[in-house]
Amino acid sequence: MRQNGLPFLVLCLCLNLFGQYTSQQFSGFVRDSSGAVVAGAKVTVRQTATGFTRAAESAENGYYVIANIPIGVYEISAEAQGFKKYIQKDVTVTVGSKPAVDITLEIGQLTESVTVTADAAMVEASTGEVGRLITGDQATKLQLNGRNFAQLLALLPGVSSTARSQFDLFGGFGSNMSSQSVNGGRNYTFSWNIDGADNKDNGGGGNNFVNINPDAIAEFKVLTTNYSAEYGQNAGAVVNLALKSGTKEFHGTLYEFVRNDTFDARAFNALSKQKLRFNNFGWNLGGPIYIPGRFNADKNKLFFFTGMEFKRLRRGNPQTWLVPTPEQRAGDFSALPANQRPRDPLNGEPFPEGIIPASRFSPNAKRLVDLYPLPNASVPGGNFVFEPPNPLDSNQYIYKVDYNLSEKHQIAVHYLRDYYTSLQQTNQTATFDRNIPGTNASAKWTYV
Repeated sequence: MRQNGLPFLVLCLCLNLFGQYTSQQFSGFVRDSSGAVVAGAKVTVRQTATGFTRAAESAENGYYVIANIPIGVYEISAEAQGFKKYIQKDVTVTVGSKPAVDITLEIGQLTESVTVTADAAMVEASTGEVGRLITGDQATKLQLNGRNFAQLLALLPGVSSTARSQFDLFGGFGSNMSSQSVNGGRNYTFSWNIDGADNKDNGGGGNNFVNINPDAIAEFKVLTTNYSAEYGQNAGAVVNLALKSGTKEFHGTLYEFVRNDTFDARAFNALSKQKLRFNNFGWNLGGPIYIPGRFNADKNKLFFFTGMEFKRLRRGNPQTWLVPTPEQRAGDFSALPANQRPRDPLNGEPFPEGIIPASRFSPNAKRLVDLYPLPNASVPGGNFVFEPPNPLDSNQYIYKVDYNLSEKHQIAVHYLRDYYTSLQQTNQTATFDRNIPGTNASAKWTYV
């Protein structure tokens, strides 16, 4: 079989990650109206959003392959001597897909053309993969608790979730992707890839390094069975996610999603509404990089996509603790039952009347006890009720560049960074800051 070249050279550089290259292609047979194969026909595909073009010739058996193409909507054309030009529009290529597009040429002049409309569903005859696609429209328009895209897997057959509908760092708000099961498989055996770069934190129970926001997702595909050996890292399902890319036209989004207890009704079994303040805001922008009349004037070479997203969560979570009473701070434990009163460490006997003499106080223990708050309630389970500070914040930054050097050379680079911070309460006296950074990056050069 003859083609313009053999695919492919790929360089993938990731920070503490491994890369898996996800490719798309067109293939099929070129025939005439009688069904005879046509050899030497030039088949060209052009991505309508960017103008990216690649071509190949049909072999002696009429078969052609155009490999390693980006996702998007394409126009396919075919030319051969003695036949009318064939044009097929609006052919969609999704992440990891390899649609078979057979072409039928009619006898005539090249100056004439025949235009057809793509079928709604393209047949993939070159792979036996079983998978489901979730589009960017679904990711942005369906309601998600905390805008966590992994919840969309629940739309697919055979997928179940063990996660509660919670709203915290490891629920809807955060980066936990390990609560999904496909066809009964173990949840931590998933593979998560962003533009071919491994996004799974294998040391973190299957969580993602970067919980990409839905507005940056072009689409993602979940492979459940029969996928090829290139996805050999894990035994479970494979999720291949494609980031959005820039196009010839500028496109952007500015958004904010708000949840607030002001909008909520009190639960039927609650005395009051818990505090809830959630603000999820951000923006993204994509388009061409050009200098009029000097560089990329046709806007079909260099493109960018960038964005930022921020989440701020403040909510009430009442806690009931048991703290020392004023009498106990003074060493008086006489209110406790006899079997619960403190014992003298020198002889193992209870202190008389449950009272520790002031002369026996440890200076260090006294300073520690003084850190505890005073009681403010008398309820089952404790004597101190309060809402601990528990702010959750995340910042995310996205940068992507696509450069079509020529029909044979393409470069794609992306860098993703997010950062989660929270204030955790460990006990009645201590708090600590918890910081969880995540980075995903790759640089890819494709030569065909």
